Amino acid sequence: MENAYEYENDLMDEAFAELKVHHSLTTEFRDKLLKVFGDRFTNGFELASSHKVRRYEFRPSGRVVWVVRGRTNEYQVIPDLPFCYCDDYYFRVMDRKRGLCYHIVAQRIAEALMKFQSVHKSDSQYSTITDHWRAKETSHG
Repeated sequence: MENAYEYENDLMDEAFAELKVHHSLTTEFRDKLLKVFGDRFTNGFELASSHKVRRYEFRPSGRVVWVVRGRTNEYQVIPDLPFCYCDDYYFRVMDRKRGLCYHIVAQRIAEALMKFQSVHKSDSQYSTITDHWRAKETSHG
């Protein structure tokens, strides 16, 4: 039997594929996402719709970094893992109480719908840019 962590990740993969192809969700699928994710789906969809997701591409390497501006801070998200630097991730996702934080939900929706800000930087700026978000997270505790 699949645990909540695996179920949420699988469901978001399914939503990503659906959004990427059809650019919308059926009412039934949206209701399923709301039931499973609750406010995390609503908040994630709102962030994606408000263009609060940025995709940094570093050149010439092509390395990509995703950043989501939440209610109080910006968080680096690594969707392939999935991983986020937010407190919800550390206290609930890592403890497997839930599968995803709403920042990861927002990133996945924004990527599928192509509703993100695209920022290009040189590889020489990579450390400066990524240290910026990590410093915010480690400064409070």
